[in-house]
Amino acid sequence: MDLLAPLDTITTKDITKDIETKIPIPSPDYLKKNAAKTDKGQGAPLTKYAKQYEEFCRWAAMPKDVRDPESAVAWERKHMMPKGYTNFFKAREDFNDKRLTYFWEWMMDLYPDVVYAVYKRAIGKSSKDAGIFIDLLSKKMNLDKPRMEIQPMVLVGVPQDKIDKLFIPKDYEDAKIIPGQEVKKE
Repeated sequence: MDLLAPLDTITTKDITKDIETKIPIPSPDYLKKNAAKTDKGQGAPLTKYAKQYEEFCRWAAMPKDVRDPESAVAWERKHMMPKGYTNFFKAREDFNDKRLTYFWEWMMDLYPDVVYAVYKRAIGKSSKDAGIFIDLLSKKMNLDKPRMEIQPMVLVGVPQDKIDKLFIPKDYEDAKIIPGQEVKKE
């Protein structure tokens, strides 16, 4: 007794039947990081709180000792933002880039004052600060120094002795030391 039907009698209609399901197909956005925290997603444009976002990026770029107010919760209260909204700001893709830009802006504003403080302490006989100050100056001098790049030159069809004559000074004497022969001192 054969329980299986021959393969040529089975059609694709028998195998694939329309099965209706009540389970919703999830959106692929649930795989993105922090998508559950935000209702718009990380790349959504800020419209309502764009100005506050820029201010938050600037605030987050500062060292913790310099920040006013000191915490993100206090910052939200000061700017009358919904509670926990700074987490949405931190989840944005461009947050770290903006924060880093504001950080370097802050650092470059302080750079002359820091160099001046190092200079004052270096004048006051601080050898470590004098070393730091000299390092800063030498780095600037190396930046200003013109860069020389020598490119090799190949002349095809010209004998090497003729090329050597072009680059060797006329009054040059070749000092070859032959083993067993001493160089005369005058």
